[in-house]
Amino acid sequence: MTVKRFFLYFTLLIFLACGSSDDSSDSSGDNDNNNGGNNNGGNDDTKDETNFYFSESGNDSNSGSQKNPWKSLSKLSNSELSPGDSIFFNRGDSFFGELVVNGSGTESEPIVFTSYGSGDKPIISGKVGSSGGGDYQQAIYILNHDNMVFENLEVQNNRQAPRADVDNTDSFGIQIHNTGDETLSNFIFKNMTFKNVYAIAQVDPSDQQAFNQFEVAGIRIFTDWNKAPINNVLVEDNYFTDLQRFGVHAKHAIGNNANDNRHTNFVFRGNEFKQIGGTCILPSRVRNCLIENNIFDEPGAKTNSRMIGRGSAVWNWYSVNTIIQNNQALKIRGVLDSHGIHVDHRNVNTFIQYNYMEDCEGGFVEILGGNETSVYRFNISVNDGWRSNPNWVNSNHTIWLSDNIGGQDGYNSDNSYIYNNTVVINRTSDPYRTAIDIQAINTRIFNNIFYSTNGSKMGNKQVNITDNNLSMTNNLFFGQVDTRFKDYDEQAVFQNPNFYDENLDGAKG
Repeated sequence: MTVKRFFLYFTLLIFLACGSSDDSSDSSGDNDNNNGGNNNGGNDDTKDETNFYFSESGNDSNSGSQKNPWKSLSKLSNSELSPGDSIFFNRGDSFFGELVVNGSGTESEPIVFTSYGSGDKPIISGKVGSSGGGDYQQAIYILNHDNMVFENLEVQNNRQAPRADVDNTDSFGIQIHNTGDETLSNFIFKNMTFKNVYAIAQVDPSDQQAFNQFEVAGIRIFTDWNKAPINNVLVEDNYFTDLQRFGVHAKHAIGNNANDNRHTNFVFRGNEFKQIGGTCILPSRVRNCLIENNIFDEPGAKTNSRMIGRGSAVWNWYSVNTIIQNNQALKIRGVLDSHGIHVDHRNVNTFIQYNYMEDCEGGFVEILGGNETSVYRFNISVNDGWRSNPNWVNSNHTIWLSDNIGGQDGYNSDNSYIYNNTVVINRTSDPYRTAIDIQAINTRIFNNIFYSTNGSKMGNKQVNITDNNLSMTNNLFFGQVDTRFKDYDEQAVFQNPNFYDENLDGAKG
């Protein structure tokens, strides 16, 4: 190597070393491998490290390291994120504003949003008040980005101050929004808390049109008309409470093309929903959805006067291949619907199995119009279907199959199966009567136990069955079950099932 060439090489090394050197405070603070943020606070186009820290006591002019954290959500929203980045929020702190995620991860290197330190989960809230320009539509917004994990955070959005260009009927904790032509994939929500999410407006739950358009949710997963779907979503081990309507709402606006561009491959597992104003989980236009091992406690609640106060724990809409299993649906309320788990309109292959449902105001089985292959099997229903509505005499059902869509009759559900369920009405006070209405084709009801004692009467309010190919056989009837229903059974069994520990509360009874 010539002297001139060596000199140039040596000069270049010195230049690179000087350009990448960190300030002394950050260098000493990150010797424990905390991997602080961009060395110059995120103003450089290249970054050497991938961990970013946020604290109420931080400063946006800091480096973003654990010893010198950033402070505001706007700082993060204006920082470009890359695959493998991790964002840490200090436990016990609260961060107000809107986090707009700026960047995508990859399947092997997702972007992770999590917490550090000790104490309660950090809170991210879209509530900033009038002084902040009005409360945001959502606390966290993911627009056309994917491959990310959210864990160990609490998300709120109690909107009370109007904001320009945000509808007063909108409020979300986290919104994933696809407005593009590329499928968004791989979202994980784990050990999160979603609470206190409210819009400014309220609606009447008996106003069907207003009710349908009111979509406040802890998590909203949404694709615009004619745009690409969202794929691979896992919602696991989270806690949802004090939400105006939905826990999770997955929705695709579809479009007028011939493609089946439903969302795909959603899993909801091991979550607890406590006092939700409406429905806990609604998959709308989703293909391949598994909902299992969740606790749905008081959907349709009115513990806050702003709650909508109506909703089955789970229902699906225009979805394909939905399995809802091993869940508990408890104390469900509402002027309409509000069964334990129901099948709404135009679904294909819905399996509701191995669930425990108790004290659901609307009833047990609800299958609405236009469905193909809906199955209720191996479920336990206890004291469901006691609603009294003077404007709808048969508003409470043990079994309800309707042929109605959007106010129009004639949309019979085909191939519905109700078998191996245990249906019990035995409460010791306030006996009630239920209805059984079936307007469908090719309905199969077999191997169930229908048990009604202590003055309640199953089917005594109304039995109205219109299905020329109904098959009903080998069901066990005990107590006051209406003869009009029992007479459809070709091989009925009449005897006491002798339940063990019948008087125990909950699923163990």
